[in-house]
Amino acid sequence: MSNTFLLSVTVATALVSGQAMAHDNSCDIELDGQIKYYQGNLTVDMENGSTLTINPNRDLSINGESVALNKEQQVYVNDYYNSIDTAIPMTLTIASEGLEVASVAVTEVFGELLGSDSGLDSDFQALFDSLDQKLARSFYDDAGNIRIDSTQFDEPGWFDESWEAEFEAQIESLISESMGRILIALGTQMLWEGGDMSEFEQKMERFGEDLEYRLEAKAASLEEKGEALCDVLKKADYAESKMQASIAGLDELNLIDLDSHSEMRM
Repeated sequence: MSNTFLLSVTVATALVSGQAMAHDNSCDIELDGQIKYYQGNLTVDMENGSTLTINPNRDLSINGESVALNKEQQVYVNDYYNSIDTAIPMTLTIASEGLEVASVAVTEVFGELLGSDSGLDSDFQALFDSLDQKLARSFYDDAGNIRIDSTQFDEPGWFDESWEAEFEAQIESLISESMGRILIALGTQMLWEGGDMSEFEQKMERFGEDLEYRLEAKAASLEEKGEALCDVLKKADYAESKMQASIAGLDELNLIDLDSHSEMRM
């Protein structure tokens, strides 16, 4: 029984952790400051306690004081704002679509493994619904406007990488709480197969291959979006370094900490 159960969980986990939660870890990007974004206003708290603000018109101010920029500096500010303004909805889209793929993967695996009347698939669906609702509450206001406040994040990554940890912890908790039902359902499945463990394992292997095939396109799409997000964040990091070097008062601006081995694609 344990081999079959682990096989099924592995199928779901591979689909979920590989693309579904979709924080692009290959970028190795962390936030070294605090960022707020709401209704087009971008605010960054710098390491020296000063606050940078860029409004939707791309006007820059430091601690509420407007900063005059030359043409080259304005280009850097525009690129920085535009990149972050683009990256934020991209990230939320990836997170939402990732939850959808994860929901299909996990609920179908356990539905096939335990049967549709086990009740566990509905428990998993309720879990995904609650995570989706939390995503909405955390990053959108009542009118649907994006609202970001990194002071609410538990981890320093680009947005909250603890989402993945929370997701995995809740899946593990639900499985642990339902272990009795899981074992009973597995035993029932085995009886249907006449006690033939190898036949049951082959059945689950075929199902796993079919599920992976059906979700492959969505997983590939998420991976492509993750790579595109990485490129956008690299551009933001590049613009940030130029702002830091050329605009007085921004020497402590270092919101985006990008792995030095990463290269920006123009």
